[in-house]
Amino acid sequence: MENDIQNKSKTQIKKEAEELQKLGEELLKLSSHKLERMELPHDLRKALIEARSIKSNIAGRRQRQFIGALMRNVDPEPIRRALLETDVHFPIESEIVKETRMWMDRLLTGNQAAMEKFICACPGLERQRLRQLLRNIKKEKTGGKSLKILEQLIVKSKKR
Repeated sequence: MENDIQNKSKTQIKKEAEELQKLGEELLKLSSHKLERMELPHDLRKALIEARSIKSNIAGRRQRQFIGALMRNVDPEPIRRALLETDVHFPIESEIVKETRMWMDRLLTGNQAAMEKFICACPGLERQRLRQLLRNIKKEKTGGKSLKILEQLIVKSKKR
């Protein structure tokens, strides 16, 4: 390891440090939920969370440099792969989200057979709760909160 560092030029070492800092900045763009799912060292995760609360430009720059320094102790390849999977620019819907949207479209038609199939697919689901969710979704324009609740119900039923 020391021989590798000695063989690199000062410019190469600086360039690698800047790349790691940029990788850390990409991590800052992720939501807290996505950060929790990634396998990051505790001190790096803590520094990323703290960076979000910093309002000063100078202090923010220092914090980003600190994150870059912490990134030097971490293998960047798994982080890069995880970023590709959760890339903000090219979102890939998970299977559960696709399944939720499919069920949502079927259930919002009001078809009783679709509701029966959904209840069979998600055992333990209360009919009254499902009907209440569907009413709420129809009232909302986006259905965001209720869609997440329906997604959670599907996830819970898959674990059983």
